[in-house]
Amino acid sequence: MLFLNRSSGAKLPPAEAEALRAAAGEANVDVIALAPDVDIPRTIREHLARGTRLFIAAGGDGTVHHVLQPLVNTEACLAVLPIGTYNHFARDLDIPLDWRAALEVALTGDKRQIDAARVNDRYFVNNLSIGLYPELVARREERGRDYPRWKARLWAAYVTLRKYPHVTATLESEHHHEVLRTHVFIVSNNSYDLSRAGIEAPRSTLSEGRLSVYWLPHVPRLRLTRYIARYLAGRVHQAPGFRSFRTTRMRLQSSRKKLSVGLDGELFVLDTPLVITSVPQSLLVKVPREGY
Repeated sequence: MLFLNRSSGAKLPPAEAEALRAAAGEANVDVIALAPDVDIPRTIREHLARGTRLFIAAGGDGTVHHVLQPLVNTEACLAVLPIGTYNHFARDLDIPLDWRAALEVALTGDKRQIDAARVNDRYFVNNLSIGLYPELVARREERGRDYPRWKARLWAAYVTLRKYPHVTATLESEHHHEVLRTHVFIVSNNSYDLSRAGIEAPRSTLSEGRLSVYWLPHVPRLRLTRYIARYLAGRVHQAPGFRSFRTTRMRLQSSRKKLSVGLDGELFVLDTPLVITSVPQSLLVKVPREGY
């Protein structure tokens, strides 16, 4: 079964969408076009009960996030056709960015067991973020899907930096207990390579069984730009005040009853406290064959 999100990223042209549907049909894969009335978890559970064991997310990281929820800790396999904007998860799995090659991987690739992570009752495979990023997403989505994406991002950046939201919370893990006040707080499913220059920060493994926690102290806007410059140069670890550690489980308590949280690029409002755990070897995925 293939879930097609044509609104992902720059949008799949109609001709390409039809070609994808045709290719999936030739492989006896049913295609469901995502829409507000499509209940992805229920649809997947119904097909799991019928014996379906391959589910393909054709979209960006947000599409992957919604498709994987019922698949964690099952025998079913998740495959990805990266037609979104950033496709971080697909890149970390070495999935080809051409949908035809990615479909071939989905149908004939190797299976690999990887880690997921969980916050309260939701799973994620990339990261959880609090502070500036969820605000950026919220402001961007206010402009609607039909608004030019680059204009929506510029508007979101302007409004977010003007508001400059921060979060104050108590962080608890097996080795940490402290109160933090931050604009940028991220928990990743396994570790990012922050030494890489540029906007991409890949993960070398998705089966380490660890969460990596990163945050910046509360700083003025101008100083934040210096952190961003260090990040783009692959030197954020050298920035004064930058903090990180690894763990398998943590708890984040805030005075707020609910927090805006980014999960795999999607925005959610979650009840506090946030209980975040690694769920090792819990998700079966399709990856390119050895020597691909």
